[in-house]
Amino acid sequence: MLEVRNLHSFYGDAHVLHGVSLEVNSGEVVALLGRNGMGKTTLIRSIMRLAQPQVREGSLLWNGEELMHLTPHEVASRRIGLVPQGRRLFPSLSVVEHLTMLKPASAKHGWTVSRVLDMFPRLAERKNHRGNQLSGGERQMLAVGRALMIDPELILMDEPSEGLAPVMVQHLETIIADLGRTGLAILLVEQNLYSALAVANRFYVLETGKVVHAATAAEIKENQASLLRFLGVH
Repeated sequence: MLEVRNLHSFYGDAHVLHGVSLEVNSGEVVALLGRNGMGKTTLIRSIMRLAQPQVREGSLLWNGEELMHLTPHEVASRRIGLVPQGRRLFPSLSVVEHLTMLKPASAKHGWTVSRVLDMFPRLAERKNHRGNQLSGGERQMLAVGRALMIDPELILMDEPSEGLAPVMVQHLETIIADLGRTGLAILLVEQNLYSALAVANRFYVLETGKVVHAATAAEIKENQASLLRFLGVH
C-alpha cells in the first residue's frame, strides 16, 4: 500500500533523512524504531506532506499513486490518518466535537462517532468534556478516534505510548492489535521497544536518518540482541 523510496528530507540545510526506503502492506502493523533524533517523526511528517521538513528527493507511493505533489489535506483524503506526537487536540473542543469536525466517512461500514465511542467506552463517559479536561490516556484515545473518523486504510501513529501509565500502554497495545486485525495498516513510531514487540508484524530501525535494520516479528523474537544493539538498549 505505502512505498517510501529513497527519501531525502531536510530542515533548512540540515539533511535529516538519507535515502529512507520502507513499505507497509494492508493489515500490517509496521514499527519504526530508533533513538531520539534519528528522524522518525521527520519521516511521518514527510509522508503527510507537511510544510516542514522539505523532501528534496525520493518517492512516496500510495496504492501506486505518487504523493509528492499533494498537500496534507489531499494526503488525508486518500484515507491516510495521522495520530501525531503529543496528540494535538483542541483544548476548547469536546470529545464529540473532535469526532464530528471531520467529513463523515462515506464507506458503508466506515467509522462513525458511535463506533468510536463503542471502542473507547471511557470517551463515551466523557463525550462532553473538553480536550483540556481529559487525562493523558483519554487524550490518546481521542487522537486515535479522530484519525479513525476519516475511515482510513492507513494510520501513522507517532509515539502513541509516550507519557502513558503502563496500564494504559497495555490498553493501547490491545487497540492497535485489534485495528490491525480489521485490515487497517499501521505505521507505528515507537520508543517503547516492548510495546512495539507486542503488536508489530515487521520492524525497521532508523539510525541517523537511515534504515539500518529490517526484520519480521519472528526474526526479532529469535534474535532480540541485534535489535537491542541498534537501539542502544541493554
